[in-house]
Amino acid sequence: MKQTPLITQHRAAGAKLVDFAGWEMPIQYSGVLDEYHAVRRQAGLFDVSHMGRVLVSGAGVLEFLQSVTTNDVGQLAVGQAHYSMVCNEQGGIKDDIFVYRLKPEAYLLCVNASNRDKIVGWLSARPQGASVSIDDQSDRMAQIALQGAVSRDILVSLGGAGVEGLKLHHTCETTLASIPVLVARTGYTGEFGYELYAAVEHIGMLWDRLIAQGGPLGLKPAGLGSRDLLRLEMGYLLYGNDIDERTTPLEAAVDWAVNLDKGEFVGRAALQAQKAQGLPKRFVGFELLEKAVPRHGCKILDAGSSQVIGDVSSGNLSPILQKGIGLGYVPVSHSAVGTPLIIDIRGKAVPARVVKPPFYKKPKS
Repeated sequence: MKQTPLITQHRAAGAKLVDFAGWEMPIQYSGVLDEYHAVRRQAGLFDVSHMGRVLVSGAGVLEFLQSVTTNDVGQLAVGQAHYSMVCNEQGGIKDDIFVYRLKPEAYLLCVNASNRDKIVGWLSARPQGASVSIDDQSDRMAQIALQGAVSRDILVSLGGAGVEGLKLHHTCETTLASIPVLVARTGYTGEFGYELYAAVEHIGMLWDRLIAQGGPLGLKPAGLGSRDLLRLEMGYLLYGNDIDERTTPLEAAVDWAVNLDKGEFVGRAALQAQKAQGLPKRFVGFELLEKAVPRHGCKILDAGSSQVIGDVSSGNLSPILQKGIGLGYVPVSHSAVGTPLIIDIRGKAVPARVVKPPFYKKPKS
């Protein structure tokens, strides 16, 4: 298995390490629920260095990225970021990514760990012209996520100039504990927080300083187990479970990340045709009406006929809501909020209903 530059920190903290997409990653430290509640109440620190980081730059970079991603890159100002998709010719999702505009002619793409080689190879094989450079910086640049209510206080206390007023989906370059860091107001938990990009040789020191500074405020290292619970409660997509090359962004209910009017891009014609013809299925959230835990692969049934109409792509027990929640694909006819469903959980028919994610909405203070 591959290891991130923080493997020493994980072992020292007593993390339970597992194989995740070929990486030796922490699934938990103090316990999945303990880490989950730390993020919801104070803050958690995640190692996400297994993700891919690709710098695309050059005079023709805007036109190139417009041709290979679904969202309108032309709308990004320097220091802004957005969520987007990379599709195949049939409109299937090759990966869901974040695009950060760092300079007028330089963009950083954050791609999923399992898709890094696929996306880098696919981008490199696309017609791009001599003026576009594709540089996989994943082995030189590391990435951690600081998520939770006290995350800003922690960064400011470490000297993070420019962090305090940073808006959602914006970035700034600063120094934290004298370490150069790209700070992004992005995350995968639904909580207020940041993703921090720094050189591999500095990431261990940055991690240690964040833990030391944030510990008195309730910060805890957090693993993949709590991260999956947090993202599920927000209805965020997990590649390989909720989306893949057999699903389109329209089916996955992320139409807002697709701009069919910006000009040609890979998969546009297929997506236009699907939109015109109508969707065969639609991604929905559901909540169970009885105490049970839905899991990936459970069958979704029509409430009237008990016929199988879909599969659960992600599911678990929400710690805060104390009810089973899940995501999956159903025919469009069964996708309206409030539609009754049945979830087959190990042979037991559990009633459910379609709801609109996010499942968890942070109380207004």
